[in-house]
Amino acid sequence: MKKLTLFLLPVLMFACANNEHDLYGKWDVLSKHYSATYKILKENDFIKAKVLYYNDGTTFIKAEDSKPYYVFKNLKASDGLFVDAISGATKADTSNVEISIHIKHKDTLEVTKYIMKKPLEELWIRHK
Repeated sequence: MKKLTLFLLPVLMFACANNEHDLYGKWDVLSKHYSATYKILKENDFIKAKVLYYNDGTTFIKAEDSKPYYVFKNLKASDGLFVDAISGATKADTSNVEISIHIKHKDTLEVTKYIMKKPLEELWIRHK
């Protein structure tokens, strides 16, 4: 019984841990304020979110645009969350924007953006 417990405990801990690989893929944002689709990928050892589609009524971005836009460029794991905010999707000043991502499910991310120190929570759903 002790051997079984010693074997299962690390396996369960590993299986329940947030895995950065669950981040990768296309994500649709559920928001009242804008619509967007992002692609989270690993590029040159950095975890990035590239904008595939973004429309907030004033700014419109498509992946086919000549210049790629990123929501973040260097996401890192920190205490069960993934955090960073180097770059924003729009041309607006993003120096006051921070992002944290929590994997709720393999197909659902809980994203918190802090804009001027005020939290804005969103759900990102895996693109089908």
